[in-house]
Amino acid sequence: IVEAEIKEERMDDFLEMIENNAKKSREESGCIRFDVLRDQSKATKFWFYEVYENTDAVDHHKTTSHYQS
Repeated sequence: IVEAEIKEERMDDFLEMIENNAKKSREESGCIRFDVLRDQSKATKFWFYEVYENTDAVDHHKTTSHYQS
């Protein structure tokens, strides 16, 4: 589970980036689940719920260009 708070002035860039990141992450062979959740009490706060088959899959995920963005 990853928590992120986004600056309001960067929200458009973030939403575009996270949509691409989630889509590409879900295509990875070791990815079981990748959810992007927006906090209902604070619109600039997000949670990423990521489930991978194993640590090798997580390690691979961290090398991808969509993760790096």
